[in-house]
Amino acid sequence: MLMSVEEAQHRILDGVVPPPPESRSLSELLQEAGRAWPRILAAPLVAEADVPPFANSSMDGFAVRAADVAGAAVRPVTLRVIGRTGAGHLPPGPLEPGTAVQVMTGAPLPAGADAVVPVEWTRMQAGAATVTILQPVRAGSHVRPRGQDMRQGSRVLEAGTRLDPPVLGIAASLGAVRLPVYPRPRVAIVSTGDELVDPGQIPGPGQIRNSNAYALAAAVAQAGGEPRILPPLPDRLPAITAGLAEAARSAAVVVSSGGVSVGDYDFVKPALEQLGRLEFWRVNVKPGKPLAVGHVLDRPFLGLPGNPVSALVTFELFVRPLLLRLQGVQAWQRPRLQLPLGEDLEETSGRRQFLRCRMPERDGHRVVVLTGPQGSAIQTSWLGAEGLADIPAGAGPLRAGTPVTVWWLR
Repeated sequence: MLMSVEEAQHRILDGVVPPPPESRSLSELLQEAGRAWPRILAAPLVAEADVPPFANSSMDGFAVRAADVAGAAVRPVTLRVIGRTGAGHLPPGPLEPGTAVQVMTGAPLPAGADAVVPVEWTRMQAGAATVTILQPVRAGSHVRPRGQDMRQGSRVLEAGTRLDPPVLGIAASLGAVRLPVYPRPRVAIVSTGDELVDPGQIPGPGQIRNSNAYALAAAVAQAGGEPRILPPLPDRLPAITAGLAEAARSAAVVVSSGGVSVGDYDFVKPALEQLGRLEFWRVNVKPGKPLAVGHVLDRPFLGLPGNPVSALVTFELFVRPLLLRLQGVQAWQRPRLQLPLGEDLEETSGRRQFLRCRMPERDGHRVVVLTGPQGSAIQTSWLGAEGLADIPAGAGPLRAGTPVTVWWLR
């Protein structure tokens, strides 16, 4: 009986813990900000001071005592202006009854002030020493109190937080110029097959360009890893054994494509058994039933099918979760949507299918439409794909309007 996707995922992730954290500066993290998967915080971050550190104005206007302007609801109130201040400057003060200070957005409030009247609610002649308040305000109006955002001693960020742009801004506000983060896993990518040539070469008779290595390397980088493409290995057991050993010595994870089925030239499994251990093979999934999972020289190893679509689908299902878990990510699952089919689905299989699909809007509602032919060698089925339609084993044919689960990839 073939293993389920969930059981395979559980066995791959069981016991996986991230390596020890490393320290990175905000400047270094900023250079990585364009990565699809940012670094992961390895320890909580506690506020050492209040943010903001002082009460300040959220509007251009006049800092006042709310009690002084309560009567503006009946008739305008005139206050004496004792000064003006902007962000980054200390205000005059303290504020006495019957006085006001003109403030700009972000300016500290003078002592004694408890509200700000927006400039739109006032009238002031140029050069005048008084301002007329046209509307009352309550205490606290248009004021950002000290510690409104973050309180000293509070745990602002938890371990496992993605260091995306807003989080880097929070760290900067807290003065955390260096942060503990999990290392990006180094991933060796090995392709096998006598037929493979580099993309820059013209294939000879019976040869094809090595597309899997580049698609998988891009997928590794998108999942936060550091890919290293190794030269293709010929279909010979000694060469594959030596190549996998070299890969394991240079990386934290080894991913191969091809050579994991039952053909006369499929040598990945025997090479794996020589170098480590094969933990399981074959999963109930289409495309991608042949899948060799184990360890090479104590490094996690995932041997993916050689067909291009199968390689990327099994990467999504099994390699991506491992790479994210190694970076301290617990919630690695893709968002899942329940949407109706926008067309009849004739594809049937005794295995669980993951079909490339789009989710266009029709009559105000999203529907699921396949990207085209779904063969395991049809790379163009990824073009325009927004998700993977998860079709249970034995389901189908399915009529338009039938709800299906979609793993959202974007």
